[in-house]
Amino acid sequence: MITVVLLTLVTLIFLYQLYKYAVARPEGFPPGPPRLPIFGSYLFMLLINHKYLHKAVLQLSKWYKSDIIGLYVGSFQIAVVHNGEAVREILNNQLCDGRPVVYLSKIRDPEVCVRGIFFKDGILWKEQRRFILRYLRDFGFGRRFDQLENVIAEEITDMLEIIRSGPRYAHEHELVKPGGYRIQLPLFFSPFAANSHFSVVYNERTSRPEMAKLIKLIQFGLQFQRNGDDYGRMLSIIPWIRHIWPETSGYKKLYEANMFIYQYFAEIVDRHLLTYDENFERNFIDIYIAEMKKDLPKEYGFNREQFIMGLIDFSFPAFTALGNQATLIVQYLMLNPEVTKRIQREIDDVVGSGRLPTLDDREKMPYTEATIRETMRIDTLVPSDVPHKALEDIELMGYRIPKDTLVIPSLYAMHMDKRIWGDPENFRPERFLDEQGNLCLKKDLSLPFGAGKRLCAGETFARNMLFLITTAMLQNFDYVLAPGDSLPDLSKNEVGLVLTPPDYWVQLKERS
Repeated sequence: MITVVLLTLVTLIFLYQLYKYAVARPEGFPPGPPRLPIFGSYLFMLLINHKYLHKAVLQLSKWYKSDIIGLYVGSFQIAVVHNGEAVREILNNQLCDGRPVVYLSKIRDPEVCVRGIFFKDGILWKEQRRFILRYLRDFGFGRRFDQLENVIAEEITDMLEIIRSGPRYAHEHELVKPGGYRIQLPLFFSPFAANSHFSVVYNERTSRPEMAKLIKLIQFGLQFQRNGDDYGRMLSIIPWIRHIWPETSGYKKLYEANMFIYQYFAEIVDRHLLTYDENFERNFIDIYIAEMKKDLPKEYGFNREQFIMGLIDFSFPAFTALGNQATLIVQYLMLNPEVTKRIQREIDDVVGSGRLPTLDDREKMPYTEATIRETMRIDTLVPSDVPHKALEDIELMGYRIPKDTLVIPSLYAMHMDKRIWGDPENFRPERFLDEQGNLCLKKDLSLPFGAGKRLCAGETFARNMLFLITTAMLQNFDYVLAPGDSLPDLSKNEVGLVLTPPDYWVQLKERS
């Protein structure tokens, strides 16, 4: 009898402690779901919507009737914000500019504990970002630059030629079918965007005959993006799971992709280190090498490993994200043929058919620009932004957010907020135009590139590339359905580290 009483008592105490653990949260912390040992609230999020975790958390926000939710993902304490004003506050508050040390950031760094730009804060992040942006601007990054625009025009000319002629080399069969006019998305646009970006960084481009390795880089970049999620997958909670289920956990694909990407950029850096001449400046990489050779404080991070990771971080969007975003635009154009026709009329009126569209045409083509902006709003490429971290105790929306809490500004929730947009679920480029049909930037409250000190450094480059790729394609071709094809199914788009359309083939038809 005593044994039964003792067992009952121990069980009750255990259940009580488990209950306290499940519902306990710091004083003043936002409301949210209970947490389980090891997993925190992550399993609840998976149960609500395992495919789109940002939508799962938004659903929690609605259940708790609060625009800010407190979560636990493993040992990480997280505050997720779904209010537009608060999202802006986070992005523009330097006390939220920290970055969490999650396993997904560690996996990118196979040799030493340095994490480039994305997952770094403090002095190293400030010095590296400041230096890289300062000198890349001299080579045309982030501003209008005639030489870069000429490079982009040459890349787009190659892009149009491969569509019309079909593959000339074995690796081009990954991009276009024999006979041409049938391209694989989202892969197709990326080599030309990557080449344009690399012309800025190291003043070199990869020619068509030698593009096999660049295409492989892009494929591995997509693989890395597709095998994460907004919160780092289960690997961030229990990293040891990689030893038991390397495939199911996503570890094998993440590791394989990371190793190829790291080695690709390591070879670029090492080639320049080997041939460096202090009396002859070839490109931005030589400028960085010169800085490496100075006697700078170690915490500034000017060394080979940091440079490799920094190049990866600044280049990653160019060889992956741009292709994804351009593909999302294609999807909405195919689903909204009246929008496509209106853009083509604008192209015909402003550009004609005797030359490629240029950035000088952009301000005369407000509907085209509005369409691109609407696509970036309705399908946010990075729905939860890259996680921020509170560097000190802060107050947010009346709640206390302790130091080291992960703070997630939900760009998706902001872009789908009826209080801001009225009818956010509708694809309506006109929302960015005034009564005269001109582009009205005051109406564009979207933040697809973030804001503040953590604003995506490639915003200008990305917006320019998206305009030039979109207009060049619609100037020359119609997107059509071949036998057996169907219209894009937006529900098949996956959210890994970013929103990624599945691989699929699209038919093109020459415009008459």
